[in-house]
Amino acid sequence: MKLTQEEKRVNIRMAERDLVRLKKTALHEGLPYQTLLSSILHKFINGRLVEKPG
Repeated sequence: MKLTQEEKRVNIRMAERDLVRLKKTALHEGLPYQTLLSSILHKFINGRLVEKPG
């Protein structure tokens, strides 16, 4: 994957169960899991990630 000038590669550690759930969700959405994770982080950073009640 070629990165644009605005993109940087990062490595993170996360619980295996979270990664499995992330990959399942991404598959369901038809996205690579890295793209989904990047979208979630972007929304959180910009105050647009809304937590479901309950």
